[in-house]
Amino acid sequence: MSYLEDNLLPLVLSIKPKKTSSHILEALGMEDKVSPQSILITFGERIERFWNKVISDSSAINLIEDNDRITVGNRERQIDHLFAVDSKTYYLESKCNLTFDSEKVRASNDKIGDIVEVLGKNVESAYFVPVVSKVSDKEVNKYAKKGVSVVGVNWLLNKIDAPFSEEEYFDFLREVVSPILEEKGL
Repeated sequence: MSYLEDNLLPLVLSIKPKKTSSHILEALGMEDKVSPQSILITFGERIERFWNKVISDSSAINLIEDNDRITVGNRERQIDHLFAVDSKTYYLESKCNLTFDSEKVRASNDKIGDIVEVLGKNVESAYFVPVVSKVSDKEVNKYAKKGVSVVGVNWLLNKIDAPFSEEEYFDFLREVVSPILEEKGL
């Protein structure tokens, strides 16, 4: 079996879709529909977990392998990815969708800034989009105006020595993961 079959496939297979909770669907007599949003949210969590395993299995040092929490002020915050490679430290917030409302953008950007402040100025931070090879220039520029970098899979694979190629990863998503998620109701 391949690394992707051993490590990503079980995470995808463990996704259990939820029924949609909607008064609209109830009124239409469609209350038994599966929520595609629940599948996407769960997939986002699973892909984040997968990439942390990839980082741990590479020569990079996964700095949150045992604990993904950090105290910011009087609050404990969860960190998606924090690793060191070639004497550089990287902090990444995993986002499968960069199109969220302005309040959420502000809160997410502030979270990155607050965590970097605690980690120290020598940390390179960014949003990591684990479902695109390279983030579009439009999105990169949009977030750059807010002082936040955005990177895709290609960027991360150039930082770590993953046991699969970018092509293998995206082929696996299309050929293996996609049909499973469709079967689950996506």
